[in-house]
Amino acid sequence: MNRLIRSIAYHQVVYLDVTYGEYRARCHCCSTFRTMPTSVEFKARYDNKVRQAVLDRILEDGMSVERVIQSIHRDFLLDLSDGFVYDCLLHQAKRLDMAEHRRWVLEHFRGTLCVDELHLGRYALLLATDPLNDLAVAFALVASNDKDHMRRFLKNLKTWGLEPEVVVTDGSDLYPAVLAELWPSARHQLCVFHVLKDLHKLVLDALRRFRRGLERRGNRGRKRRRGRPSGGRKPRHRSTYKEKSAFIFSHRFLIVRRRDQMSRQERIDLNTMLNDLPELRPLRQFVDALQRLFAENQGEATAWRRHQRLTTDRDFL
Repeated sequence: MNRLIRSIAYHQVVYLDVTYGEYRARCHCCSTFRTMPTSVEFKARYDNKVRQAVLDRILEDGMSVERVIQSIHRDFLLDLSDGFVYDCLLHQAKRLDMAEHRRWVLEHFRGTLCVDELHLGRYALLLATDPLNDLAVAFALVASNDKDHMRRFLKNLKTWGLEPEVVVTDGSDLYPAVLAELWPSARHQLCVFHVLKDLHKLVLDALRRFRRGLERRGNRGRKRRRGRPSGGRKPRHRSTYKEKSAFIFSHRFLIVRRRDQMSRQERIDLNTMLNDLPELRPLRQFVDALQRLFAENQGEATAWRRHQRLTTDRDFL
């Protein structure tokens, strides 16, 4: 018999023409079985390349279900349902040999545990990783991201025998109480990525308010002269407030980008933004000071001095 199984190739529609046989057992059980390729699951519409592409986008890239579906459609011209995406996660969890995985994790665990949650739509994915070894400790697909599910997830790790010295999370209120209960001697630290992400969002919100104020100014106070313009040299064009506002909006990401990662043109554009709207200068100075606060290879005393400046500087406040 023949079946067409959908596979993936970049910007192409690809099918596998699979020929398989169906056999009946010679014993009295009368059961049947099929000879399917190892790259295709039984009764599957897609081969395992599609499943792996879905898992990579969720587990490696941290995409939501909607973004996974959009990404697969864009790259491979394949329309997936959200049910198939969830099925890929559940199928992967069933394939894992969790007992062997737990033993391996306990042997190689280096004391630092990162815990995070990904909102996928109808479900949430709870993740625990060892960042020093770059390994996945555990994950769970749950119906809702709340304290009960998080406590059950972390208590399972405690039951394994996992005893972290440091637990790193985002600023969610899911963690403090349960971490203090399960691992009272472990240090609870906030993830630098999430701290910077939250603070950069506040900076961008402030930029948005300043930009809208600039846009509202419009061309107030400017009067047009009556009559025809005089001949001769044309006056140099000056950017209007709306043009300046539009430029700042299209380059707003520069207000939080690291200076050492900017191109020459981006540095020029940033200076243009700061000159067009001087109110942005304290925001940019705050971002620079914030990045120095999390710089590597600094002593604790230096970090505390930088922290004090961030929390007491009048312009920043």
